[in-house]
Amino acid sequence: MKYNGLLLLLFLSVQHVSAKEPNFILFYADDLGYADTSVQMMDAEPSTKHDFIQTPGLDRLAKLGARFTAAYAPTPTCTGSRISIQFGMTSARAQYRNVFDVLSHYQRPDGYDDETTMGEMFKESGRNYVTAMFGKGASALGRFEDAGYDVTDELPGEPGGNGNGHGSYWDPKNKTPFPPDNPKRIHSLRRDSVAFVNKYAGKQPFFMMVNHYAPHIPHMATKEAFERTKKRWIETGRDTEKIDVEKSSVHRDITYAAMIEEMDMNVGALIDALDAKGELENTYVIFTSDNGGGHSERRDVDGEKRRFNGPLQEGKRSIYEGGIRVPTVIAGPGIKPGSQCDVPIVQWDFLPTFHDLSGSKSPLPKGVDGGSLRDVFARGNKGAVNRAAPGIIHHYPCHYHPPISSIIVGDYKFMRHLNSGDIKLFNIKTDYREEYDLSTSLQEKAAEMDAIRAKYVKEVDGGTAEQVREALYKTMDRHSSQAKDAFRKKVAQLKKDNPSDLETQQAALLKELNQKLKKSALNKEKTRLHAKSYSWREGSPKKEAEESVEAKWVDLTLEQVLQEKP
Repeated sequence: MKYNGLLLLLFLSVQHVSAKEPNFILFYADDLGYADTSVQMMDAEPSTKHDFIQTPGLDRLAKLGARFTAAYAPTPTCTGSRISIQFGMTSARAQYRNVFDVLSHYQRPDGYDDETTMGEMFKESGRNYVTAMFGKGASALGRFEDAGYDVTDELPGEPGGNGNGHGSYWDPKNKTPFPPDNPKRIHSLRRDSVAFVNKYAGKQPFFMMVNHYAPHIPHMATKEAFERTKKRWIETGRDTEKIDVEKSSVHRDITYAAMIEEMDMNVGALIDALDAKGELENTYVIFTSDNGGGHSERRDVDGEKRRFNGPLQEGKRSIYEGGIRVPTVIAGPGIKPGSQCDVPIVQWDFLPTFHDLSGSKSPLPKGVDGGSLRDVFARGNKGAVNRAAPGIIHHYPCHYHPPISSIIVGDYKFMRHLNSGDIKLFNIKTDYREEYDLSTSLQEKAAEMDAIRAKYVKEVDGGTAEQVREALYKTMDRHSSQAKDAFRKKVAQLKKDNPSDLETQQAALLKELNQKLKKSALNKEKTRLHAKSYSWREGSPKKEAEESVEAKWVDLTLEQVLQEKP
């Protein structure tokens, strides 16, 4: 009887544990730099924290969990990262590598309905998860309420869900400005996410993604936060020249700090809400960013202006560490409080991690590149990640930023410039500043990593720089053809209506058409010139392209457009 009673007690105990699935909160900042918080990401590197910006909420999270010093976003710009993180795939496999990826339109003409989002993975887990998505989405994915998320704050009637424009205007269609007390939706995102926790915590396991529009441009903060930050700025003896001039660098820096500090209030509020519900110790909270900092520091190096995010070179739009290594703090069951973890992780690890830790009864979705972080969460620097992909691959065949393809394996990072063919190799564990190129001294290592990278990219049809350029030319030609078709229809309707100012209206339509055609020609010319650019740091040669198009451009006449065959 005692033995049977003990078995029953053990069985009930196991049932209770298995019924207590963990919660997950993924907090996604937009363009937050590696050293743009008051959390010092590396114990041995003071420059990995900001010397002015204060983020007490994130400080609290770091004390509860671990700082991940080598955590990577999927791409150096937002859209590719937001798609990659949803599917647990590299941007090469997801075939969306940068903002407005022109090649993706041809590789993925039917979109992503055949892939499994994180929300759908949780809904299929058999663990009764409720899911939520607040804030910035990814227009290429459509509405998240149709992609496995039970609760969203998406505005009705917008097929693309909450796109980037929702961080610039309250109503992007009509360009309605934000209410003064809610710039960039910072405070409504805080209220919505806290309300969700209050409703479900302790009652039903949940996954919530909180996607802030801050600190992406345009930079905004409430008047109260700006004045509070300005006062501290003055008290700390900083430069006050033109402090009240809106476009001055000092005013911009104060606004930027105030914006991040208001965003950080959301982190503290979520910790408080979880604690009040008794769910803090049962919740994994991940704070990270979609790419490196856009508000980079500029320094003179070797006679040129370079960008830096703390000790890391470059920032948003770059495959250097400052563009892809992002501030990441994770707390949750089994993670050592106040710790630092140096094991490289990447955001496409999150989906398989959630799948593993939630105890999903369904198989892992197909095509996942990441690996579960369970071992790293439990053992810190002694832990390991077993990924499907052969390394951490950033494939960025962009037609307007430096097109670079890279792979991280172990302590090393290999980079190939897709225009020039030039290569670089760094030991990013000892040289995270990327100052010492080892591609000459470690030629075999470089060749080995390059071969692994190239094989993977080819297998997943990640796209070449040439394919991207051809897609751009094709897209511009399509836009021009559509613009001409629309023009001819409008002119035909005008002639049918025969208004008294027919010629004036036709002239206005023709002017608008020529502007669109000229813009397409400019985009094609910038891409042609960019193909000849071997710079590792600079973007598209805009001025030269403008001069070239201007020198050759001749507006089409009404007769030319009407006589042209559709």
